[in-house]
Formats: sequence, structure tokens, C-alpha cells
Amino acid sequence: MSYPPPPDGRQADPQVQPDGPDVDAMARGCFGLAVRRTSNLITRHYNAHLAEVGLEVTQFSLLAGIASRNPASLGDLASFLSIDRSTLTRNLKPLQAAGLIELAPGAGRRQLPALTDAGRAALFQASVAWATAQTTLLGELGPSDASTIRASLKRLRDALRQLSPSASPDVAAPAD
Repeated sequence: MSYPPPPDGRQADPQVQPDGPDVDAMARGCFGLAVRRTSNLITRHYNAHLAEVGLEVTQFSLLAGIASRNPASLGDLASFLSIDRSTLTRNLKPLQAAGLIELAPGAGRRQLPALTDAGRAALFQASVAWATAQTTLLGELGPSDASTIRASLKRLRDALRQLSPSASPDVAAPAD
């Protein structure tokens, strides 16, 4: 199949071949694919360790985010975690149903997420499993690579915030 040149006179993208896009080159250079592939692997790594306490890394991150910013509005927590409010609400429902968090009324229509006693106990228990996952990964990477990766990820987050500031307000995490 052959694709015509762009109608507005622009130069053709070098990754688009006369017979179509060079999908292999696109895949090799795509930040989205690289981050998603890495995210899938890191999620599996942490989930394998957290399974012993019945949590997934997304749930652990929510509990830790609530604990570190308590009390925070749902909007503040969503910004802190760089997720949209609807995703946060959907991900909080199982934690609320399990009795690990509660949503207390705040000023106006705000809701303040808080850990219950069971949530604090689950976070404490999960932190041991998380520490094992973290230590094994750091052991594989070494301190220099780990530091470089953290710095590169922070730079990537900062660049993405600059490109779409409304998508993720600049709410710094402790490691940011």
C-alpha cells in the first residue's frame, strides 16, 4: 500500500515509509510503549510480593498516598498520584468496601480520604512486602542506575506536565 505525501506541503515524516509507517522504528522510539512495557513489568514485580498480604501495587500506592497526605481531598490525592479523579474514585471503591479507607465529608463537596485502623494495619503489613520488592529491584539495578532512572523519570514527568499542565497539576511527590 502506498501513502500520498502530506497535502499541506510538509515534509514526510522520516519514520513513514512510502508504503506506510515504519512501525518497528516507531515502536523502538516510542516513549509511551517503553514506559507501558516497563510499567507492566514493574507492576508484576511488586504485585508478586504484595500478593501475600492481599494487595496490588495500585492499592498499596493509594493507601500510602492517603497516609502521606492525610487528610487530602480526592482531587489533591489524584493530582499527587498523577491520575484523573474518576480513576481514583474507581480504584478507591474496593479499598472502601474492604474497610481499609473511609471518605469523610470535607468543606463544601470535598471528600477527605482517610485510612481506617484496618487500613493502617494493611499498609504496615504491606510495607514489609513492598520493602522486599524494592530491595530486590534495587539490588538488580545498583544504586547508580537506580538514581539515574529516578532522575530520568522525574524529568519525563516534568516534561509531560509542561506539555499538558491541565492533565496533571504540578503536585510534587516526596521523591519529586
